[in-house]
This record gives sequence, structure tokens and C-alpha cells, in this order.
Amino acid sequence: MRLISYMSPGFPATLFEIIGDAIGAEVHFETAASGPPPGRDPFRDGSFDLGWICSTSFVDLALRHDRPSVQLVGVGWVPDDPDVHGRPLYFGDLVVRDGSPVVSVADLRGRRIGCNDVISLSGHLSLRFAIEALGERPDDFAELVFTGGHHASLDAVLSGELDACVVDSVVRVGRSRLDEGVADLRVVERLGPWPVQPLVARADLEARLVAEIRDRVVQLGARPDVRAELAASALTAFVATDPDHYEPVSRAFERHLRI
Repeated sequence: MRLISYMSPGFPATLFEIIGDAIGAEVHFETAASGPPPGRDPFRDGSFDLGWICSTSFVDLALRHDRPSVQLVGVGWVPDDPDVHGRPLYFGDLVVRDGSPVVSVADLRGRRIGCNDVISLSGHLSLRFAIEALGERPDDFAELVFTGGHHASLDAVLSGELDACVVDSVVRVGRSRLDEGVADLRVVERLGPWPVQPLVARADLEARLVAEIRDRVVQLGARPDVRAELAASALTAFVATDPDHYEPVSRAFERHLRI
């Protein structure tokens, strides 16, 4: 089997290599986007059997498609974050430098805001949803600058190149434990919570094998080396997820498309 992860460098590559070893999959990485861009489907064409992708990509490939190319494996990670209460949820954290006058999304009007990539939920679409909720058009409201990664967005705010950025809360928390500059950034709002990024499998992968993969990943959290890897990634465990776990993303996506 072949697994592709779109989650690095936000999350350590070693985490996915451990998962690959546990399920007998060859691991590949795509660092330019959070998931397959529209019009490209590495699961339908057979390039990959499994993928760790942004939930917006899952919605696009499965829930909004009459011939889904992927299915949920049914496993997610739990962030080391008291605001998720032990659930497989996370946020798009909107952050600014300490001393910034920005105290809400509304204060971002006319400012330069770092985003991950166009597909990213936590690092782009969550912000668009919040701006649209104000009755505004995001591309008229502020300058959204695509940096190509959560770490790059944080770096641009630290340097003063950008006024703010919206990033994966797990990535921000993990880096803040190692980087005093990031720890000093102020979180203006936590957009969400949203379901964490899913592990998906080709739609035609047999149910028995998918269930075995899910169970192996969930059980990984019992290993001391994996617990250490999770802790380094600001995560606590792998847990099974229900089939309807990603419905909130689908509903938000549909509202967004109607605007």
C-alpha cells in the first residue's frame, strides 16, 4: 500500500512514518498543499491507497461527489488542548503580535493576513467563513497572503511582514512550546472547533482491510515511542471517529459556496 500525507511540515514526518510502518504502507509526502487540489485525485487514479488530508479535501472527494473516490478510515488524533475536551477537534487560531490593536476578526479590515493554502480549513477557509459571517466578501475585506505553510505564516507575523495569520491550532501550540516568539503571539480568536484532518482510503479498498488499518492506528497510542511522538506533535492519542464526524465541514462548505 501507498500512503500520502499532506500534513507535513506542519506535523513531523516521523509521525506518519511510524503510522506507515504499523500498517505496512510506503509513505510519501506532499508539502505544497493541504490536500489534492481541485481537478486532481491521486486516489481515483490509483496513485495512492491511503492519505492524511485536510477535511475540506475529504468533503470535495467524497461528500460532494456522486462517485466518491475515498472513504473514511475512521480514525483521528486528539490535540493536547484543553479547549477540545479530549475530542478529535481543532481550531483555526487567528494570531497577531503582542501590542497589535486587532482584537476581533472585524478589526482585520484592510490588513495583510497570512493563510496556509487555498484548500486548508484551519489556515484559510475558517477565516473566510468568519469574514463571510460579518456580511463581508473576504477578498475585498483584507489581503489574504498564501504563505504555503502554517510555520511560514507564523514566521511572517513574527517578522512584521504580515499583520496577522490564521493557522492550525495544533501546529501553533506545538511550536509555542519550543519558540518563545510564537508563544508571545496573541490569539485573537479560535475559529471552530472543526473535526481534525482525516485518514482516508480509496473508496474501493475492502472494508475488512480498512477496519484493520483503523484498529492498528488507534492501538498505536499504547506504544511508549508513539506516545512520545504524539507529545512532540502537541497530540495525545489516536481515536476512532464516527462516519458523520465531518458533517460540520460539509455544511460550512455548502454555505460558503452559496455566498
